[in-house]
Amino acid sequence: MELLEDSVLAALAAIGLVTVLFLLISGLPRRGAAAEAFAVVPCRAGEGAALERAVHALERSRYDCGGFCRIVILDRGMDEDTRRTAVLLCHESYDVTICNNLSEFYESE
Repeated sequence: MELLEDSVLAALAAIGLVTVLFLLISGLPRRGAAAEAFAVVPCRAGEGAALERAVHALERSRYDCGGFCRIVILDRGMDEDTRRTAVLLCHESYDVTICNNLSEFYESE
């Protein structure tokens, strides 16, 4: 009887382990799904420092977890200093873009 109980417990433990592994693996982001996804960072005048932090955080997140392929800086009235920061971020990374109208950007992709 003890052998039967041990066998049932071992089978349940194996099923539980397989289930946990399946859930972990299926929850990982897929690189193919990120082909058309992009992250949008709206920016206004005087938000240059916050824009830089947001773009660098998104780049780290993308390299660590995936999920999107491009970062779009949405111009919502940037001043000259903020625009200069945005242009520098675009030159720093090939997949960062400035856009005035998000619908035009999405149609061009």
